[in-house]
Amino acid sequence: MFPLYLWLVTGLLAVAFLFFVFAQAAVTRSGGQSAADAAALAAAREARDQLYGDFRDALDDEDADLEDIIDGGGSLTGAPCARAAPRLAERNGAEVIACEPSAEGLRYTVRVRTLEPVGDSLIPATSNEYAEAEATAVVGGLCRLVSEDEDRIEFGCEDDRDWSFDPGGDELPEARDMFAVHLEE
Repeated sequence: MFPLYLWLVTGLLAVAFLFFVFAQAAVTRSGGQSAADAAALAAAREARDQLYGDFRDALDDEDADLEDIIDGGGSLTGAPCARAAPRLAERNGAEVIACEPSAEGLRYTVRVRTLEPVGDSLIPATSNEYAEAEATAVVGGLCRLVSEDEDRIEFGCEDDRDWSFDPGGDELPEARDMFAVHLEE
């Protein structure tokens, strides 16, 4: 009976350790996904801030097309991926493998690899396995131009947060009022 008991206890311990290995892998993967989400959002926010800068500049330029800028047609200088994404990925324990803007709208897809491997366990190959994750963030305009003249600009925005302001005044909408940044499902 004692050998059977030892065999059963050994088997149960092995199963428990295997569950622990899967839990380690899941935690590492989850950390990688968090890093990918943060990096993608950082790239999209960088693009949003540049678009908002273009929007503010366009308020002083009567030839500028405000509607085009709100739709994402601003002039993005530099690469939002190069500036913001690596910094946020590193803060979350990962490195950026790829960060690519999409040609169809303002979408940034970021792929990351965790800096730390899954770790030592009963399965020897896991000690050198790193998790990879991918996330896509999107920048979208929240408003549509209703009317524009020298003294007043009016925007109709989502959630009934409409804006009417003097383009030369101090009370302008903020970037988050004009552009939304969110992760794509």
